Amino acid sequence: MSESRKVVGAVALYPSPDALVAGLEEARKRGFTRLDVVSPYPLHGIDHLLGKGPSKLGYVALVAGLLGVTLSKVAQWWMSEVDYPLNVGGKPLFSWPAFVPVTFELMVLFASIATVISMLAIFNRLPQYGSSLLRSTLMRDLTCDKFGLVVDARDPQFTSGGIRAALGGSAVLGIDLLHEVRPSRFFSEQIFSVRFLLLLVAVSFVSVTATHLVWKYAGALPPFDFMKAQEKLNPQRASSIFADGQGMRPLQAETVPRGQLPYRFADDPDGAAARMVNPVPLTAAALERGKDRYDTNCRHCHGLRGRGKGSLTSAFPKAPSLHGIKVRNWTDGRIYHVLTVGQNAMPAHARQVERDDRWRIIHYVRALQRSLNAPDTDLQ
Repeated sequence: MSESRKVVGAVALYPSPDALVAGLEEARKRGFTRLDVVSPYPLHGIDHLLGKGPSKLGYVALVAGLLGVTLSKVAQWWMSEVDYPLNVGGKPLFSWPAFVPVTFELMVLFASIATVISMLAIFNRLPQYGSSLLRSTLMRDLTCDKFGLVVDARDPQFTSGGIRAALGGSAVLGIDLLHEVRPSRFFSEQIFSVRFLLLLVAVSFVSVTATHLVWKYAGALPPFDFMKAQEKLNPQRASSIFADGQGMRPLQAETVPRGQLPYRFADDPDGAAARMVNPVPLTAAALERGKDRYDTNCRHCHGLRGRGKGSLTSAFPKAPSLHGIKVRNWTDGRIYHVLTVGQNAMPAHARQVERDDRWRIIHYVRALQRSLNAPDTDLQ
């Protein structure tokens, strides 16, 4: 390297950590303050000898970790209690113990990512594509089993002519002056430089494209095709496993499909009348839904007002009026029973009308009955 180039520092080579510590203490006694150490492995306490305080990375990790905890808790509260409340075994909607693992993971994720980015981009001022120390003739030994003491040329005590004498000693294996490295013609050593950002975009594009192609095409090759070639039996498909040759299996005896509890009072209308209560709250929305389901499933027989004057021709049996004394005196459970299992010429509606919609229809029928048979208190 040309000696005419600007000197930016010097490095002294030591054979052991003890020799390095002795040289570092001697340099501090001579008044040097801009010092650094190069070691093939961590040396505990060396930062204290250099006169440097504890790393600020801990504060970065603390703030980022608390941010992760806060964001996770806010998101969990919003999803569990506001956006999509779900009652799980009667527990509180926002049951924080259930979210401890997620909170911990987000805390670690935020803290680790922020620590790495801060260490590289802020504290170490990366990216740096060239370093004077990397060009030193002593670099091979520094990355193997030797130790180096680096002095910055901006130190007030630093002089190119006297640095060898200041750092020299019986334990020093060699001293090398560090010269300024010419800037790269292609990249400036700034994290927000246009060329560096373009490089990041290019690397990201290549990585995403390569990952997509691998999963799209290599996923169909053995052994990555195990999901496509898995042994399974789809519904509506022929089967060689079962004796009847069908993949769709009938219901097993003594079992109930999930969400399809059997109707307990199928043969007991009096029990339904006495024991069943409408569980759907009477609201404007429930009445509106009940009217819609009534118009779809009941109006063609019972008529618009429930008087039994539907749109069907005389070829069909005439439906009774819903305003008769008999029907008005029925309980909601008794009407629900008729809607569920049918009565006389009226078929069962359990298959085409959902359970809660049957209760909403009953709310609407009660509203029709009251509209044509209003008590005196409604007329005051």
